[in-house]
Amino acid sequence: MKQLSRMITAHNCFCSFLCNLVSLVLMPAFLIPINVIVMRSNCYISLVVTMTILAFYTIFLDYYSFNGITSKGFFLGMIKNSPYTARNLKYAVLADQIRRFIQIVIPPIMSVLIAASAHIKGIDIKFLVFTLTMIFLNYSGTTCLLTIMRNILTDITYALISIPIASILGVLNACMMFLFIHSSIHIPFIIWLLITFILSVMISIYVFRYTTGRCLANIQGDLT
Repeated sequence: MKQLSRMITAHNCFCSFLCNLVSLVLMPAFLIPINVIVMRSNCYISLVVTMTILAFYTIFLDYYSFNGITSKGFFLGMIKNSPYTARNLKYAVLADQIRRFIQIVIPPIMSVLIAASAHIKGIDIKFLVFTLTMIFLNYSGTTCLLTIMRNILTDITYALISIPIASILGVLNACMMFLFIHSSIHIPFIIWLLITFILSVMISIYVFRYTTGRCLANIQGDLT
């Protein structure tokens, strides 16, 4: 519990309570009803649209929290003067990855549960695997893309490339839907779940090490 409290405190140094409230409460409350309604027509398209909206939101949200954290000119303020700088940065980055995963998980999982309880057609084992695959795909994709975006400190540059960057995930989501529903592609759909899961784990570890290492290196450079 003590470590959890430290993680939350460190994360709050970068991401405000309002951002967390919007991400974990308001966005799901907005997306879940729409997703369930569209599921009555097509479950796959509904999930693709929901996850793409989440990807755009996640990219934009990071501008108000960790944007520029790995760039040379990022201002860490009093954090870098703390004797626990390294620990706080690691806690903050780890908490951010956990929060992002939860943020991506809530809308699709809750939508599927509600749709299944309402006996909406199309909710089968294949669609459940597709849902999990999309969660891991979008988590790994947003985490990877944000690692690139966090090297950008200029507001205008971030604004100009954020939409094309987020659009990449929209294309990947559509491609994954195609691979699942197109019967002419003879690849077991469970393979994509395993691939995206392994990719999520590998990217999470790399991004954690890269972000904390780059921040600490910049701090050492500023102090010397």
